[in-house]
Amino acid sequence: MGLTANDTEKSWFPRVNWLVLVIVGLAIILLTLLYFKVVAPRLQERADTERDMPAIKVVIKNGCGVEGLAAGYSRFLKDKNIDVVGMGDTPHPIYNKSLIEVKTEDRDDLRRLQNMTGIQRFILAVDSSYEAPFIIILGADYEDLMKK
Repeated sequence: MGLTANDTEKSWFPRVNWLVLVIVGLAIILLTLLYFKVVAPRLQERADTERDMPAIKVVIKNGCGVEGLAAGYSRFLKDKNIDVVGMGDTPHPIYNKSLIEVKTEDRDDLRRLQNMTGIQRFILAVDSSYEAPFIIILGADYEDLMKK
């Protein structure tokens, strides 16, 4: 009887050790995957926040003829990472939709500006000598843009 009891205890104890090792190993693998899939990308997003990036220089033009629109929109942009270096009116107030006139070929800054302003339309008119890399031309849809 004494031999049987010891044999049972000895054979049961190693199985528990293997089970614990397998569970701990799976937990380590799960935590590692969780870190690389969830935590690390969030840390990267924080590093790329808009506040850490240089301000985007723009000129704002009133393209729909509303009195004082360019000045009002520049006040609206003051909390965003946008540096308004000039304001004015287009020669003819014919714009129904707002757009961004791109003076450089910097697609990353264009995407940033589109995200901050909500203006998705753009035209490419490369002119590196212009005072700012982007011109925001405000159209009749300006009220929708200022709600965001």
